[in-house]
Order: sequence, then structure tokens, then C-alpha cells
Amino acid sequence: MSTDGAAVSGGLDPHRIAEVIVTTTAGGRRRGSGYRVSDTAVLTAFHVVAEAAGVQVRFDADRPGQWVAAAVVAWCDTGTDVAVLTFAAQPGATPVAPAQFGRIGEDRHAVIGVHAAGFPLWKRRRGADGTQFRELHQADGTVAALSNLRTGTLEITIAAATADPDPKVSPWSGMSGAAVWAGRHIVGVVAEHHRWEGTGRLTATRIDHTLRRVGEPHRGELAELLTIADPQALPDVGPRPPIADSPPPRASSKVIGLPVTHGLELFKNRTDVRQTIGRHLSDPAIRMVTVTGRRGIGKSAVAAKVMEMLERGEWPGLAQAPVPSGLVNLSTRTSGISLERLYFDCARLLGSDRETRLLDIWAANRPVQDKIGELFAAMGDQLFIILMDNLEDRLQDDGRLDDDELAIFLDCLFRARSTPRLLVTSQIPLRLAPELRRFAAEVELSDGLPPADSIALLRELDQDGRLGVAQLSDEQLLQAAVHVHGVPRALELLVGVVADDMLTLPTLQDVLEDFTQRGDVVASLAQDRYQRLVPEGRTVLNVLAVLRTPVLREAIEWIVGGLDPGLDVTPVLSHLLRIRMLSVDRTSRTFALHPMDADLAYGAMPRDGTLGRLSLERRAADWYASIAPPRSQWRSLDDIQPYRREFDHRVRAGDMDDAALVLGAISEWMIWQGSVLAVISMHLTTEGRLTDERARLAHLIGFGHARLSGGPMAHAADLFIEAADLAERIGDLQALQNAMFGLGDAYRQLGRLDAAVDPLAQAAELAREIGDSEREVHAILSLSLTHSYLGDGTAALAGADRLRELAGTSGDLLTEARAWNARSIALLVLGRWEEAIAAGDGAMRAYRDAGSKEAVTYALNAQGVALIALGRTGEALAALDEALDEASQIENPRAEGVCLYNMAWAYWTDGRYEQVAGAAERAAVSLQLAGAAEATAAEALAEAAHARMVPDPQSAADALARAADGIGGNVEMGR
Repeated sequence: MSTDGAAVSGGLDPHRIAEVIVTTTAGGRRRGSGYRVSDTAVLTAFHVVAEAAGVQVRFDADRPGQWVAAAVVAWCDTGTDVAVLTFAAQPGATPVAPAQFGRIGEDRHAVIGVHAAGFPLWKRRRGADGTQFRELHQADGTVAALSNLRTGTLEITIAAATADPDPKVSPWSGMSGAAVWAGRHIVGVVAEHHRWEGTGRLTATRIDHTLRRVGEPHRGELAELLTIADPQALPDVGPRPPIADSPPPRASSKVIGLPVTHGLELFKNRTDVRQTIGRHLSDPAIRMVTVTGRRGIGKSAVAAKVMEMLERGEWPGLAQAPVPSGLVNLSTRTSGISLERLYFDCARLLGSDRETRLLDIWAANRPVQDKIGELFAAMGDQLFIILMDNLEDRLQDDGRLDDDELAIFLDCLFRARSTPRLLVTSQIPLRLAPELRRFAAEVELSDGLPPADSIALLRELDQDGRLGVAQLSDEQLLQAAVHVHGVPRALELLVGVVADDMLTLPTLQDVLEDFTQRGDVVASLAQDRYQRLVPEGRTVLNVLAVLRTPVLREAIEWIVGGLDPGLDVTPVLSHLLRIRMLSVDRTSRTFALHPMDADLAYGAMPRDGTLGRLSLERRAADWYASIAPPRSQWRSLDDIQPYRREFDHRVRAGDMDDAALVLGAISEWMIWQGSVLAVISMHLTTEGRLTDERARLAHLIGFGHARLSGGPMAHAADLFIEAADLAERIGDLQALQNAMFGLGDAYRQLGRLDAAVDPLAQAAELAREIGDSEREVHAILSLSLTHSYLGDGTAALAGADRLRELAGTSGDLLTEARAWNARSIALLVLGRWEEAIAAGDGAMRAYRDAGSKEAVTYALNAQGVALIALGRTGEALAALDEALDEASQIENPRAEGVCLYNMAWAYWTDGRYEQVAGAAERAAVSLQLAGAAEATAAEALAEAAHARMVPDPQSAADALARAADGIGGNVEMGR
């Protein structure tokens, strides 16, 4: 169970958002939303739980830490459509702070920002396994305080639902019951959506009205459940009314010059950046704030947004300073940036009399310093802010200004006591003397937009939907956003290419395939200085584009040295850093290209030649091969990172056979460390592209083990059969042993127990023959488990004893763990429950000491099965919950399915049939994903639970019988 939010209640906590799952008395299913307002209470809408035969509340749905509890309706009121559910707190759970409640006043005009989070129908998605689920949706909107006074409800205006999947059902169905927040206080509960009002309005029940409308003792019971001390004294969360003698609001700032970008009302995110800019601009000691970043990253937009906020009299974040008297917008792309333009625009801010005087001074034959001094004197102590956008157009490559008059202006700016403050955007920072740096601040903008904002921007760029972009799923739009690293200008160009190509009519996916090679895109996104680089600079830049990750200087020197031995890397790096083509992390001493620049440089590289893309990829692969540690030094996934990077570079060079051999060396070890899905993805990259037999053999064996762990297991068996034939043909005994072991283990997990014995026995014999004690141990373990599944506990125990002998001889921790593992399962067969629990504990500790994550889940599962048999349900569920967590970490769907099935069986023995159904249904999905035969058993157990709740004893009994048949000989699953 999550412990977040335990200390204090600071507003909406995502770990406390509840998905309310209802089984109705008619046997139907219904979903809604809710919020955990205390340790054991969930606030929701009454109509969500009306006529409920059973209720479950699920938290952190389908995320790490997910947990589900059975709930009952502890309080409800049909008139106001409010209900409170209670559930039993899990043992050892950390308490959560009570939620805070407030009210929105009805005695004055006000518009209050509110938010809610729930599971609406229009956010229904389909997972990789084909099952449907509802994604969480955060709805941000406003409440007009005087709306809905007659009904005493809240009218919430929000962004319209972007889909309407079922005309007969509201797209907001499932959002009902979500808590409505105003700041840190809950003010209502989402109750209704009236279709005729459009899809951008929801109606919510007011908590303060509910407390007023219900009588005692009903009111007191609700207040107690919600931990409200005084139901009549909820704080008003609306804006405070103006004080009679308070001064009138400050007028907005006068502005000269158009905003340097457009569409500011649709501006996305960058809250932290705006706050940082505001903090520096409000500091009297800071004369100039420069926002730097690559082309298209959004510098102009964030600066324009800050200027817009200042125009409204609002400082970003918590900055405290007078509202500026005037603002000037200058850009090299519109009005131009020159001293003349700057002087004239500032003069216009000061009123006609002072403007006339300043223009006379400008026309007089006086030194530039005097003219600037007169301008600053006319400004006095008032605060003026000048935005200089795209200043890089006026900078040389070394960061110095190309205009002497502007240089004089900046010199005066830093010398004068009272001056305007500059907000500058530039791809490279202005080069300042060391003594001036304390008066300037730089805010680097390096990251693209967050995923949610990138998706929203893509949809806004196709407002009418005619390009087919707005209708794409969040997953498809996220893929596009990730492809261009969330760079705002790149997102705009993506949609622009779709809109402008009237001949081929490309889709968004079509554009992504060659996005960074399109001339119009490169022209709009590439750094201007890239075209002016000397060959040495372009070579170093291309090396970093190929590497695609921060690296030490030694790596760059090693790669360049093998291709262009005469190139001195150090001065080239210094130049690239000075013109901001690269970034450096001083702590790790690594250099990197922005991902967008890396993509553009990579796309512009020639394919062939000494300094072509393929040569650079192969040289980079050789670098990682040279620094890769030997197998004896592997302790964590970080230790094999050089192998993984070598694999990536071999693939990009088209050297698939070499890539397969690299992957074959690390594949099984990665699986043991839990990176199953990554291994499967890597093998799929080389599948069907190999010509060398040994590379093909390494691929078949590694891919087989990945499928054995991640499913489907039938595919694993096919891969091992092919691998065994190939290994035997070329005379590779080590590979043959590995393939036979994998085949036997696949047969065992598929329930083909008789077929598993011979391959496993042969694998053990081959391992002994070639002197590979580790593989011999693994084969004996699997053979012992097979005997357990066949019901031969004595033979299984003999195998465990043999493993214990080998562990005693070698002192190997992993062998000791496997001996305990085999023993625990054999003891389950023999019904020696207490001994099985002790053996499972020994296996768990030994596996953890050996650093093997894969088998810990099965050791815990064995303990859970034995504890169920002893009737110690609470302890069994605790062990199985830990086992499930371990299984999720190692990405093993079969292990997840086994643990979930046993949890369902534990619930059955405790008579908790709703939980049985939920756990069994999840088990069926996981086991189906793995291709495990036991999936039918999980489906049957879920049917039995539903039948038991009706109740229909005969149907329940029939389903239980099918569940037992579906398990077969698998002693690791309860029955």
C-alpha cells in the first residue's frame, strides 16, 4: 500500500485516487471514481454504489504499488448524491492525513479554479494484451460561484471530452464520485453530466450543502467519516472580497512592441522556468536575464509569456517586486534590435513630453553614452523591462555583439545605478567580462515539453480535425512527441508538413519516418552555426550525434583517433562549447548534443566513407567493446551497459550477426536481472536478419529464454527445438546443453511434464560432461520441479538433496538457493507444510544473497501456498503480495499470474469472493500473456467466485472443478 501523503494533506494525492468497481445486485458491473479522505474512508457519489452487491476500491490502478480492498457503503444520501465507503486498513499500513474540506461562497461574483481526477469512459484504452482499461484523467477547470444557485450544485467548466465512444452513455461516465478540489480543499463530488450542456461542463454536489441539508444524526455521522470538526464552519476557498478602504488595483503595464510570439493563451507548461525568470528579474542586483537553448525549444514563447504576465501586473511564481511601469518587446525577426529602435521605443513609454525631449537629444551631436545616460535618467526609479528576442542574430560565434552601439548600451546598463532590466533570448549567451557575470543570470532551456503538454499541443494544431491528428490516440501522439523530443517548434513542423503536402497527403506516421531529413524541417530546426562549422568541428559533432549519450572526452578522442588521427579534439570541443553547439556536465565531465540536434546531424551525415555514418557507428561499437567488463565483474545492469551500447551501434551499422553475438553474451544474465521485455525487444531487432550460423544459434537460445520468462512459452519451445537441431549439426555441445535445458523447462511450464523429463536429464548430463557446474545445477533444479509437478515428491526431494550436496562442495550461494527452492516445492507435494515454509524462507534469503531476482518470487509463492494449506490466510496474502511485487519487477507475466491465482485462492478460503473474482481475472490476463496452460484455471476460478456471489452453488462447484483440472500437476498453485 502506498504511504505517500501520510504526513500531511497537501491537496490531491494521486495515490489516494480510487477507482470504484461495483457488482450490482442484478449481476452487472459499474465503475466510478472516488477519493480516500482518511485511513479507511472513500468519498464518492451515491449513484455509483446504488444497488451494489459488492464494492471494491482500487488505488494506483495498474501501477507499481496497486492495491485493492473490499468496501461497504457506510453513509449515503440519495437527495444530494453523496456516499462514503469504508474498508479495512491493511496490516502495517502507514496512516494518511485526513483530507481538508472547504466551500465556495454563494454571496458574490467569483470564478474559482478547481480540479478533479477520475476514470471517465472517454479515456478507455486498450492494453498490449488486448484488455481494456480506463486511464486516469485530471480535469482542470473553473466554477462560477453564482451558477446553479437554485439547485445548490457546482457548475464546472472544463476542457471538452476529446472522444464520445458511446452515444447512449455520457463520455464522462465513470468520472462520477471524483472529489472536486479548490486548491487544498475538497468542495464537492462530481455527480452529473447533462449532454445538452455539451461535453465541457460537469455538475458536482457541494459538500457544504450536503452537510446543511441532512439532519441529525445523519450530519454528525458524515462529519465523523470525513473528519470534519465543525460542519457549519468550512473555510471559504474563494477570493477574498475587496476591503472598502483598499487602494484600487494597479493598472497594467504600458507595452511597446508586439509580443515576440503568438498564441500565448495556448502556452504550455514551463512553470519552473517562468518562476526562475521572474525571480531573477525581480532581483535589483540582476541587470540582465538570458534564456538560452537550442533552436525551436521555446525560448521566445516562455519569454513572451513572462512579459504577458507582467503586463497584467502578475509576477511569475513567488517573486515580489513592483509591477513594471513599462515593457518593450524587441526581436531581430520583427522590428529588429538596434540602439536606435531600443531608444525610441523606451522614449515612447515615458509620455509625450519626455519623449519629445529624448528625441531632441538623440538628434543632437552628442556621444552615445550621453544619450543612453539621458534615457536612464528619464526613467528614474521606475521599473522597465526590455525583451530582446533572438539576440543570437546580433552575436558573433564567440558570443560578442556585432554592433558597437549595442555594446555601449550594455556597458552603460551594467555601470548605471538605476537602469532598465533586460530579458534576452538567444541560442548562445552574450559573452560578458568576468566582473559583470554577477549582474547577469542565465536560464537554460534544454528539455522539450512534458508528454501531456506535447499531446495537447499536437491536438490544438489540428483544431478542426481535418488532418487526422486530433483523432489519434494519446499513445500515438506521445510516440510522435517522443520522436521529436517534445521540442515545440518540431511539433509545429510535424503538423505543418502534414497540412502542406497536398500531393502525397502523408499521415503523421509517414512524416515521422523521414522527419529530420526533410529540407524544410532542417532549415527551421538546425542550429545556424552548424552550417558554418569547419570540417574538424563537424567531425566531432557527428561523433556525438552517433553516440547519442553524454560521454567522456576520452571516448570522443578514441573514436576520432581511429578515423582522423591528426585531429586534435580538445580545442574543437572548446569551440563547440563556446558557441553552445554542445553541453557539458562538469560533475561527470561528459559532453553531449541536444537530442534534436543529434537527430538532425545524424540525418545529414553521408552513409559511406571514412567519416560516414556506418564507419562512425562501427568505431563507436568498438569503443564500447574495448571498455566492456568481463562476466566475472558483472554485479548489476549498469555493468553490462557497454555491451548494450555496442549492440545498438552494431545494429545501426547493419552488422546484425555481430550484434546477435553481443546480445547472446548478455541475454540470459539480463533476464535473471528482470529486464525481460528489453531482451525480447533486442532479439526482435535481429530476428530474420542473420546469416551466420553461430550468430543465429546465439539468437535462438537467448530469445528462447526471453520467451520462457516473458511468454508465450509455446514460442520458447519452438525456438529451443530449432536451436538444439542447429547446435547438434555444428557440434556445439555447450549450446546444445543450453537448448535442451530450455526445451525441458518450457515443456515443464507448459504442463507437458512427461515430455520435459528427457530433455532436462540430457541437459544435466551434458553440463556434467562439459564441466559447467552452474548449468548442471540449473538442470537438476528444473528436473526436480518436474518430478514435483508429476506428483513424485520423493524423486523431487532426491534432486533437492543432490543440489544441497553440490552447494556444500562448491560453496556457491546460487546453488544453495536452488537446493532450498527444489526442497520447498517437493515438500508441498508431500504435504509437509511447515517444512515447506521454512524451505521457502531459506530459498528467498539465499536467492537475495546471490543477487538473483528471478526466483525470489517463486520462493515467496511456495510459502504462500503452504500458509494457505495451514489456514493462515493473512500471512499467506502478505507473502503472495510480496511475491507479486517481485514478479512485476522482473517483468514475468507467468509468475505474476501464479501469484495472483494463489491470492485469489487465499481469498476463497476466507470467503472474500469479490476479491477472488478480481484477483483471478487479473491472473487469467497475465497467464494468457505468458501463454501458460493454467490461464483456463484462473478463468474458471473467477467464474466460481461470481457464481458464489449470486449465489449459485452448483455453478460454483462446476467452475471449481474446471479450475482444478486447469492446474493439472502444478503444485505451485493452490487447489
